[in-house]
Amino acid sequence: MMRPLFLRMLSVVAVAFMLPAQATTLTDYLPDDVTYDPDVPTPAEVLGYEVGEWHVRHDQLVRYMEVLADHSDRFTIEYTGRTHEQRPLVLLTITAPENHGNIDQLRDAHMAIADPNRKGDPATAPLVLYMGYSIHGDEPSGSNASLLYAYYLAAAQGEKIEQVLKDTIILLDPSLNPDGLARFAQWVNQHKSENLVADTQHREHVQGTPRGRVNHYWFDLNRDWLLLQHPESRARIANFQKWKPNVLTDFHEMGTDSTFFFQPGIPTRRNPFTPKENVELTAELADHHAAALDEQGHLYFTEEAFDDFYVGKGSTYPDVQGAIGILFEQASSRGHAQDSINGVVEFPFTIQNQLTTSLTTMYGAHQNKALFLDYQQRFYDNALAESTKAGFRGYLIGDETDPVRLNGMLEILSQHGIKAYALNESVKIDNVVYRAGSSYYVPVEQPQYRLIRAIFSTRQSFEDNTFYDVSGWTLPMAFNLNFTEFKSRRINIADSAWQPVVDKEVTLTDNAYAYAFEWHGYLAPRALQELLEAGVHVRQADKSFTAKTANGTHEFTQGSVVVTRAYQKHDWAKVQQQVADVAARNELAVHSISSGLTPQGIDLGSRNLRPVDPVNVMMLVGNGASMYENGEAWYYLDRHVGIPLSMVDTDRFSRIDLDRYTHIIMVDGSFRPLSKTDTERLQRWVRKGGVVIGQKDGARWLSKNNLLSAEFVEKDVFDKAFQVSDERFVDMDDYHGRRRLAGAIVGLELDTSHPLAFGFPRAKLPIFKDSLTAMNVPDKKFITAARYLEEPLLSGYAAKENREVLSGKAAIVAHRVGQGRVIAFSDNVNFRAFFWGSAKLLSNAIFMAPAITPTGNADEDAAAAAEEAAEAAHAH
Repeated sequence: MMRPLFLRMLSVVAVAFMLPAQATTLTDYLPDDVTYDPDVPTPAEVLGYEVGEWHVRHDQLVRYMEVLADHSDRFTIEYTGRTHEQRPLVLLTITAPENHGNIDQLRDAHMAIADPNRKGDPATAPLVLYMGYSIHGDEPSGSNASLLYAYYLAAAQGEKIEQVLKDTIILLDPSLNPDGLARFAQWVNQHKSENLVADTQHREHVQGTPRGRVNHYWFDLNRDWLLLQHPESRARIANFQKWKPNVLTDFHEMGTDSTFFFQPGIPTRRNPFTPKENVELTAELADHHAAALDEQGHLYFTEEAFDDFYVGKGSTYPDVQGAIGILFEQASSRGHAQDSINGVVEFPFTIQNQLTTSLTTMYGAHQNKALFLDYQQRFYDNALAESTKAGFRGYLIGDETDPVRLNGMLEILSQHGIKAYALNESVKIDNVVYRAGSSYYVPVEQPQYRLIRAIFSTRQSFEDNTFYDVSGWTLPMAFNLNFTEFKSRRINIADSAWQPVVDKEVTLTDNAYAYAFEWHGYLAPRALQELLEAGVHVRQADKSFTAKTANGTHEFTQGSVVVTRAYQKHDWAKVQQQVADVAARNELAVHSISSGLTPQGIDLGSRNLRPVDPVNVMMLVGNGASMYENGEAWYYLDRHVGIPLSMVDTDRFSRIDLDRYTHIIMVDGSFRPLSKTDTERLQRWVRKGGVVIGQKDGARWLSKNNLLSAEFVEKDVFDKAFQVSDERFVDMDDYHGRRRLAGAIVGLELDTSHPLAFGFPRAKLPIFKDSLTAMNVPDKKFITAARYLEEPLLSGYAAKENREVLSGKAAIVAHRVGQGRVIAFSDNVNFRAFFWGSAKLLSNAIFMAPAITPTGNADEDAAAAAEEAAEAAHAH
């Protein structure tokens, strides 16, 4: 029988603000239907305090797992990677001692279940559970419960647990977000009083930025299971694909005023590639959770909240791969104790519920072992059978302009166990040529058929139009690649699947007049930044030209980077080597130009081949700015471009020296902390030559404060698009769901002659949209760089009314203000770091800003034109 946790009575009457700090003992947490090995160290013996008395730091958590691995022959521990902050990622494999001796054979037997070509035997294969905790670091009850669960697995004795361990491989991932967990533990522990403060306004319960929810770069790792942009995710998915678990747990926390949730979630919000039987098996485990919580008298609910749609979340990713992903959500104490509508929620209570359902998941799954293994085998058998009825044979993807974006997507596919094969012969479909050497074929007849379909899906209609965060994530659109379904049976492809390419050495012609590379490479901005940091004199083309090179005449498009022999501070041979090294690291083709006199277009001494000055970029963060979008911009500029980014809190803006910076970024946000004086300082800085880049409501702020010469579509325009009728109260959720634009992919029409569009392969650009933000097309000519397509929706859900308002509206506007530039994006150009296709808009806003010559008003334009004419006449 489960022993209920001894806590103070939770009551809605007489809620106290101050509570004496009292530890909950190990026996209060643990069930008493087994005995415990006294030789196994308890958490308190290693930590120095009882679980729940303090928030465990990540280093303490890892240390306890190492101690258990040293003391228990049921445990092995491996270090699967490191976080951005160099914390170890650990995974414990827990099973009966005799199983460790042939663990590879047991894994092979289990993997055969998930391979339709091998026909494994469910009767002899082990059950595999992946128990993962606290992917949001400030939802720590999961990771703290993992201490107790690990102790139970090491110390519990008796026929019940020993039979489970004989039949089961348990993969224990005690902290899915070590950096966030460490940050949050430090925050709440440093604010803990001896008498616990339950006041919701107490500093312990109000985190600063960045919150513990996110990782080092301020990303929500529970959105990265599919996208794999971070080391924590890559290590986790490598383990998942290595083992193909039957059940994966995803322990979270929610608002303090709630109770406890476990799946199934809302039935209509299931991903269409998740079989209905998955929900039935989830409900089977739910019966076990409910029975234990009923016995304890704890409140809970199911099916009323949380969708299971986006396959990049922890509870959904397993569902399209033959596993059962389960989301648990515990009302959070967000510290050690906090008031709620139900009384005081204390940290030990939150831990108890997570421990209870960890045990019910394990025992419930074991009780249904045959059912889960049979389901997994049928899932993959059925997926392969469905693939033959898809109506097409596979997907073609390709882009001859940039191998980096293409390989970026192929690497994600490979990590998910999806095979892609290079084309040996070019294929033309719908006037698009998929060229051999720069295109790949992804056959749908693979075990990962359902995941493949989810990745390439462009679905736009759904049973339920209410989405938690995203409705479209089509990967080839995110990477701005051509892609299409392929129906023919005849295709000439490579024998082996794609593998990562080793960097190639670049050799350049000695004594060239200049070296040049084009701007369409995804890593071209990083190459430019590396050259600038090395002290190389670099020029960039605002107009196209052809030039004689060592390999014949080559046409260089706008944005091309040229390193001339003139004006270099270093020996030309050294510069040559620097260019070659930079090109190799960034996968760029560099051309050796033999003469400054070009057959067509500008010559290399033209004013339109302007020198590039080093940049100093600052971004406003903190109060009033979006933490997520700040993190995405930081990640892109740091990891993909190599620009050292200064981050300044909005409440410090009035005290900083603006003249240190060439560019300022304002992502989505209200920016209310900026005073009128701050605004005037920013205006003067721009007029003197600074470049300010606004995104979403950051751009709207620029418009409202007379920096951006464009007006945003007002909210009431979207409101009026929805006709008010006699909806019933029960229709309210659906109505608000239609009004939102909850994460879809829309299309832009770029002005390809505009500097902000330099380097983009096509005029049509997919971009992620999660807000009703758009600009009216300005009356001023030449300042609109992109508009939404007439039919903007490409993937995901957007109501017809919202699409009609967006149609043809301005998405990107840029112009001069005095000597400076103002650049506005209606959308997040670098959503979750996987929209490589649109991310370079931010690099262009930084490096191409000098080429933006139109101003925001006619008078300033006329004066600039007269000044330019006078200068030309004087020169003549």
